[in-house]
Amino acid sequence: MSRNKIVVLSCCLALIFFVGTISIAAAQEAEPKVGQIVPDVKFSGTITPEDSTYLGLAKQGPFSWKDVKAPYVLVEQFNDKCPHCIHQAPFMNQLFEKVQADPQLKTKLKFIGAGQGNEEMGMKMWKAFYKVPFALVPDPNNSFGKALNFTPYPVTVILDKTGKIVFVHIGTFDDPNEVLQKIKAVVK
Repeated sequence: MSRNKIVVLSCCLALIFFVGTISIAAAQEAEPKVGQIVPDVKFSGTITPEDSTYLGLAKQGPFSWKDVKAPYVLVEQFNDKCPHCIHQAPFMNQLFEKVQADPQLKTKLKFIGAGQGNEEMGMKMWKAFYKVPFALVPDPNNSFGKALNFTPYPVTVILDKTGKIVFVHIGTFDDPNEVLQKIKAVVK
């Protein structure tokens, strides 16, 4: 066999191996669904004292979404370099403000932005640049995505205190009013 044929055959085999590996990895994840139970996740990054107070945490330091003093927790899984997440940032802020303006919702639903693959400095910069009014936590090891069994972003889920998903939105949204109506239907 000629040297060129060996090189071409080797490249083809490497490509088949690469595509197969990616397909296997993708097949192990599944889009989150309403009713799915998400295991408890500890967030170890530092959050601001204001965010700690907003979430009703007993102390500063590592916490989980189950420690949040509210019947429901909205977790926005995002990444600070994701163009879709950047697009959604102002809409998430608007959704938060709409929830805060609703006396029935604001005590029942708390927001957390989990920066998947992000470090503390990235979260501080994101919070300042996009003027994020809710809690952001670094999630450098993708702990929440692994617990969700879904690592793409952005994805928005609302969890009840048992860890059951009661709302899920995969990808971006442009209409906070539409999302608010869906949230009102599930957050009782």
